[in-house]
Amino acid sequence: LGRWVRKFEAPCAIATYATCSILMVILNKLVVTTYDFNYPFVLILTQNASALLFVGSLKAGGFVDYPQADWQKVKRWTPLTLLFVAMLVTSLLALEKLSVQVSTMIKNTAIITTAVGDACLFQHTFNRLTLSAFLLLLSGSLLGVTNDAWVTTEGLVWAFLNVFLTSAFQLYMKTLLNDLKQEMGKWGPVYYNNMLSLPPLALMSVHNYAEWSEKVQEEVVKEPAVLGYMVVLMVVSAIMTMSSFWCIAVTSPTTYGVVGGLTKAPLTIAGIYIFNQYPTPAGSVGIVGALAGGLLYSHAVSAEKERQAKEKAAQEEILMSGMSPYPRYHSGSFFDPGASKDSLMDLCDVGDMEAQIPVSATESFGRRHPPGFADD
Repeated sequence: LGRWVRKFEAPCAIATYATCSILMVILNKLVVTTYDFNYPFVLILTQNASALLFVGSLKAGGFVDYPQADWQKVKRWTPLTLLFVAMLVTSLLALEKLSVQVSTMIKNTAIITTAVGDACLFQHTFNRLTLSAFLLLLSGSLLGVTNDAWVTTEGLVWAFLNVFLTSAFQLYMKTLLNDLKQEMGKWGPVYYNNMLSLPPLALMSVHNYAEWSEKVQEEVVKEPAVLGYMVVLMVVSAIMTMSSFWCIAVTSPTTYGVVGGLTKAPLTIAGIYIFNQYPTPAGSVGIVGALAGGLLYSHAVSAEKERQAKEKAAQEEILMSGMSPYPRYHSGSFFDPGASKDSLMDLCDVGDMEAQIPVSATESFGRRHPPGFADD
């Protein structure tokens, strides 16, 4: 039985994460446009609260663990949480004013801004394949956006603001986790982000409580399905919180990023058919190009990680054999048998690239990006 569980655990985790990722976007779009529930703070408040309740239940059951809140961690994590809230709100506002395909294409460009920020802050470099992916992604997005009949200026403003907030969130989280990774653990970021996001979201929801509560009552009487959709959104949000980390745990951060890129295609197709927002022929070409650029970037990251892993393994094998990987003349030989093992380790350290893990309750972006990847 254990062998069968291990065999199907990874496909189940991938399928669960991909399904929740698509459902989050489609259901949010359905609620804010079809049922005209234009209260993003209320929607995100209920989704984050359900995710926090779910994670708390998992900890109470002994399935996960994370540190309890303390004032020092709260102070350091609060700026990141404010970015988290702003990222979710702008994502929902952009989704309300744009078609699903345009919103998805623009959010995907967060890959580029995050990568540029990564290069500036952490000295990461780009290879030709990565640059080709960026060019394809940008050109496809530009073609798709300029040929879409449902583009609005307000929607574009929210979408591009979301791109920069997504990159800022991912880069700041990476910087913060460099110092707090051991203390926070795997589930700490999920707990802190959702917990600290509730007060500002509640504050923004209270000021127009009478308005949105009346809207909910009207919609429930007129169309009871809207309440069902909101409940499903809360459940999907909680499951997505679990499935994101489940997917990473049983596969790898790279696979998680690739899955996030692959979900963009069915998400775009579903959005076109469900909301009856068909692109022009030129727009279709742009959509295909933008999606291909995102997939090419995922492939480039995966190939780079594989290359680094092979290089590191080869260097470790050379070190185990007692030979230097750097040729030099010594006593008629290309190798220096007198070199110390510690000095060789210093020369050959290749370090693993850190994965960026998105913790957005609404998709992340993608990230998407994991971290460094945006899904929405």
